[in-house]
Amino acid sequence: MIAEFVLVLFTLVLVLFAILELGLVLNAKLALASAAREIARICAVEGGYTGKAVERAEAVIISTGLEPDLIQLSVVPKQAIYGTDINVSLSYDYRVKSPVVSVITGAEVSLKAKAVTRSEFVPR
Repeated sequence: MIAEFVLVLFTLVLVLFAILELGLVLNAKLALASAAREIARICAVEGGYTGKAVERAEAVIISTGLEPDLIQLSVVPKQAIYGTDINVSLSYDYRVKSPVVSVITGAEVSLKAKAVTRSEFVPR
């Protein structure tokens, strides 16, 4: 009777922590995707990842609530004129918070988000 209780309890605790951790991972993924779209929009208006776009992109990354040091940003091309596609890629190494789940999944989960937009910048 006690052995069955321990097995069921362990399984329930594992499932509970896995559900909580999955919610946190999905929240981080949505924040990352939103930041990629916002940065792509900023770069489209500013003509690439230059000037004000750099400052505003950093502000967007900080506003996600994720650890800014763990986010890698890639914008290609750095400068763009009207009609040029701008590709924004963000990657984030999410640190698993639950020790129960980290035994199964590992200490980090790699998350990626990408956004593509067309530049609206017309040089004057």
